[in-house]
Order: sequence, then structure tokens, then C-alpha cells
Amino acid sequence: MSRASLAYLAIIITTVLWSSSLIFAKLIFAEVGPIVFVALRYTLACPFLLVVTLQHKKKQTIQDVKNNWKILLVAGLSGPFISQILQYVGLNLTTASDALLLMNLTPIFAVMLASPILSEKITFEKVLGLTLATVGAILIVANTTPEFTAVGIWRLVGDLVVIVSTVFFAINGIAGKIAMKSVDAISTTFYSTLFVVPFIWISAILLDNVMVLFTMSLQAWIIVLWVGIVNTAIAFILYYESMKNIEASLVQIMLNLIAVWGVLMSVFVLDETVTYLQILGGAVTIVGVVIAQLAQARRKVNKSHQQ
Repeated sequence: MSRASLAYLAIIITTVLWSSSLIFAKLIFAEVGPIVFVALRYTLACPFLLVVTLQHKKKQTIQDVKNNWKILLVAGLSGPFISQILQYVGLNLTTASDALLLMNLTPIFAVMLASPILSEKITFEKVLGLTLATVGAILIVANTTPEFTAVGIWRLVGDLVVIVSTVFFAINGIAGKIAMKSVDAISTTFYSTLFVVPFIWISAILLDNVMVLFTMSLQAWIIVLWVGIVNTAIAFILYYESMKNIEASLVQIMLNLIAVWGVLMSVFVLDETVTYLQILGGAVTIVGVVIAQLAQARRKVNKSHQQ
């Protein structure tokens, strides 16, 4: 199996794991607030990541981390901290349907940022694939959460906050790509997570109810532990690892698959129903993702012919 194939497999597994995080969150949100949930998942991920980092054959030197601490901090602040906190703050102000629809803007911002920062070309295939993948994801989500509340100032503010959160997650992808040039995926995940855990807990104390930690059920703790290790630690390692062989913008486009897997899991786990429009949206998303990847594949073929 080629490195490129392994990279695509890694990001596909990541989308499956991140989509299941939403399902797990739904199962325990009656007990645990969203920001406390985020704080717990990243806190519990740290010990696991520490062990993996220490056992990793290609251990990253402390000097490597010191030389790249700024970009690792940016990766942590932009993704696990600012993006997710703003996402939940915005969700509290606007409707769930608005938030889920707007979250699909992340790949668009990623393509826009990757062009000047990483010199990733904006090709016809990439634009077409991005458009189809985004439209497909919107079809899935729009049909899932129909809410027809009046448009007020706070709803608009909430929408704006969610949009800003998508920009920061796009920045996380760019920062991760830059960090991967000098720091391996495991160390990138560990240090970027470790740096921001205190910030997430401060947000939880200010914006959520941390007293639920004393009343959580065993089931809730098991779910949070699973999400912390598998859906956070392992998923982020795979996410950053995939960037070694896939452009950052293309990785972000593939994240639209989260909506596809999310619908499938909601049917089997939460007994929710699926509509023909959602099936169409899933098909359009997958086609868009495949088309977008052709941009990188075609460039590799052209380079091999030139050589």
C-alpha cells in the first residue's frame, strides 16, 4: 500500500471517528455540558498521548519542540480550543440547523488560506469538488435539522460566531501542515493538545457547569474516556499524519465526509430516519471529495511524466 493510499485511509478513519464523537456527545449531553465534554476529552487524551510519544521509535527531541512551539501552540489554540469553544458559544446563540450548515464552510476557508500560505494551487477539480462536497453536506444537514425560528440579532451574532469558528479550524489544518515539516504527527498532537488544556478548563469554569464532574454516571465516564483516547488522541494523530502526503486544503475537503458518516451512525445508533434527500446529499458529497482529490493525483502524474 502506497504512502498516499495510507494517508487517504487515515483521513477517512478520522472522519468516521469524529462523526461518532457527535453521536457519543448526544448520548451524554443530558449529564455533561458541551464545554466540559471538550475539556474532559482533551484532558484524558494527554496521558495516552504522553505514553505513545515516549514509546515512539522516532522520538522528537525537546529542541525540535522548542524550535516549533509557536506553530504547535497555534495548532492547539485554533483547533481544540478556540474553534470548538466558539462553535458551542455560537450554537447557544443561534439554531442547531444554522450551526451545522455553517460548519461546512471550513473547507472553503482552508482552500483560501492554503493558497497564499502553503502555495497550494486552486485548481478546477479542487473548486468543483469543494462545491459538490459542500452542497452535499448541506443537503444532509439541512434535511436533518429543520428549524424555522425568526431571524433576530442574537441568531445573527451566533451565526457569525460559528463562521469564525470554522475559520479557526481551517487555520488549525494549515498550522498542522506547517508543524508536520519538523515535528512528527504524534508529537504534534501531544504538544498542541497539552498546551491548550488549561485554556479549555478556564472556559469550562466560566461558561459551563463543572460541578457535573461529581455526578457523572459510569456510562458517561466510559464514553468520555473512549472519545478522549480514540476519537481525540488517535484521530488527531491520523489527521496530522495524513497531511504528510495530502494537501491541507484537500484534507479539509474530505472532512465533509463527517456529515455522511454522521447520518449513517444516527440511523443505526440513535434510530433516526434517513431521507432520500440525505442519501442524495451523501452521494454528492462523496463524488465531490473524489473529484477534489483528482487535483493532486493529476499533478503527481504530470510530475512523473516530466521526470
